[in-house]
Amino acid sequence: MEAALAVVIKTIVPSDSALKPTIAGANFFDAYSSPLTNSTLTPTEIFLRSISASPRWVDSLMSIRNVVVRQLGLKDVGAMRGAADKPASAYRDGDQIGIFRIFSQTDNELILGINDRHLDVRVSVLKPTSDPPLSYIVSTVVTVNNWLGHIYMVPVGRIHPLVVKAVMRRTIV
Repeated sequence: MEAALAVVIKTIVPSDSALKPTIAGANFFDAYSSPLTNSTLTPTEIFLRSISASPRWVDSLMSIRNVVVRQLGLKDVGAMRGAADKPASAYRDGDQIGIFRIFSQTDNELILGINDRHLDVRVSVLKPTSDPPLSYIVSTVVTVNNWLGHIYMVPVGRIHPLVVKAVMRRTIV
């Protein structure tokens, strides 16, 4: 029997997220909320669970993306699934988790990202400060650095919400 899929709702980048001030200069941003049944999980633990729940079609899309962008001289970022190689508590700022580097961690928020010459991506996994937190929110903010970034975001901006929602639906937290 397959586990029930979580409900995922489009929302706004939360005011208590470190990413909120960056959306004014962003070229793309979105945020999605999903129920959090285990309030003891850290944002890093939530993220690790989400990448292990990534559907195979997402990994296939990432493989296609990597082949195409290599031809354009852009970074092959690898795959998401199975990327964790240590417990959540062992990750530090600057460490790599899957395709992302950790920029900062607090008790309530994990900020990950990718800097490339065509764009900069930041992802937040936030546990709202309500007691207990009843949901978690994944926000993405993208700043485009050049014309190639704008072209890249045309398909990615449309596919990204499908990927985030699919991963969050499968994440058991």
